Amino acid sequence: MFNILIVEDEIKITQVIKAYLDKEGYHCIVANNGEQALEFFLKNSIDLIILDRMLPDISGEEICEKVRAISKVHIIMLTAKTEDSDKIDGFNIGCDDYVCK
Repeated sequence: MFNILIVEDEIKITQVIKAYLDKEGYHCIVANNGEQALEFFLKNSIDLIILDRMLPDISGEEICEKVRAISKVHIIMLTAKTEDSDKIDGFNIGCDDYVCK
């Protein structure tokens, strides 16, 4: 089974993403903050991370850097930061794709 870690603090956005992915048959694990995200990542076999940049405790950038230091898992940043410089920063820290909300 393909495991997707959704890291998003906005519950409604999380519910929508998870509903679509569940419908397609993916197994989703949801983390609502950075600490949970890192814990779930280390304890599970994750194939894809959908990562918000702005989280209440640890930034998405920091999570991306920590994950990238130990894994080549695919990371999609899903964020409200839409400036070109934000996108460039996202790619520079290791995300594989950058999607604006």
